[in-house]
Amino acid sequence: MKQEADGNIEVSEGKLVWYNERKGYGFVRIGDEEVFLHRSTLDRFGLVRLLTGDVVTVSLSTNEHGQVIKDLLSVERPLTPAPPAASEPEDGEVRAVVKFFNDLRGYGFVTADNMDEDVFVHSRVLNDCGFHSLMQGQKLLVRVDNSTRGLQVNSVRLLSD
Repeated sequence: MKQEADGNIEVSEGKLVWYNERKGYGFVRIGDEEVFLHRSTLDRFGLVRLLTGDVVTVSLSTNEHGQVIKDLLSVERPLTPAPPAASEPEDGEVRAVVKFFNDLRGYGFVTADNMDEDVFVHSRVLNDCGFHSLMQGQKLLVRVDNSTRGLQVNSVRLLSD
């Protein structure tokens, strides 16, 4: 939805791709483009954070870098189903416990069965798997890749008792 408002400001609806509180910015997908969203826009609306998948109505303006979000007009948070859970690991999954997760930085570590070192987990993987955050001590089922940067979680499910 794009409609011209007064002057050169456009009003559009889009979906939050990601937002990093620590860095103070993120991007909203509007049509085929990802448009820059700065922390000051959230401050003016009275929000501290947005979650991936939030549907936002915004006013857009153009500066020397291109189109940017000027003001946040509304936020709709779609109902998300509960994150996937299972009582037993599938082939390729291991049991893990959350060592810590920092929402502001967007990452944390888990301790996985039969692995000597902690395993890195990024918020983008969590979002892709239906999670917004993790809590210390939470029991999970994870798939792990050994990348050039070390062990990393690439999928997450809750471990139900």
